[in-house]
Amino acid sequence: MIDFVNIGQLIIKAIADEWTAQGHDLTEKFREGMRATVDGDDDKIIKIIDTTGSGYGKILDDGVKATQIKSPFAPPRIKGLTEYTKLRMGASDKDAISIAYAIAYKHSKEGMPLPSSKKYSKTGQRTKFVDAAKKKIDEIVKENIKIQWQLP
Repeated sequence: MIDFVNIGQLIIKAIADEWTAQGHDLTEKFREGMRATVDGDDDKIIKIIDTTGSGYGKILDDGVKATQIKSPFAPPRIKGLTEYTKLRMGASDKDAISIAYAIAYKHSKEGMPLPSSKKYSKTGQRTKFVDAAKKKIDEIVKENIKIQWQLP
């Protein structure tokens, strides 16, 4: 019998590994928020769910065009960017707020991610980590089916 739950966990690992390689692992929020569920009786469907509640994974995976950023200086956004600058850059509380506003301004003009953020990536990419993980996922699924069905 194929262990679809195990395959789901391996898919999460493949996505998370690519996400990490792209430099998105500062807080581990997305990695810790991924869940795998298995639906269906005969035809199994493995769903990977982002439980962060904010669509965080999709935002990181797709990026955001500047025209989609309607309120670049909204307090929750500035708060998040302030925390980001403290973690990523080691900024002081005072400096972090100023840097957060500068980043928000750049996002409103250029979108997210900013081209300069590629320096945090080991792959040179900052979006489409799910697509990048698909080849590995296909190999994981094939190998697990081969092992579990004892195929040569």
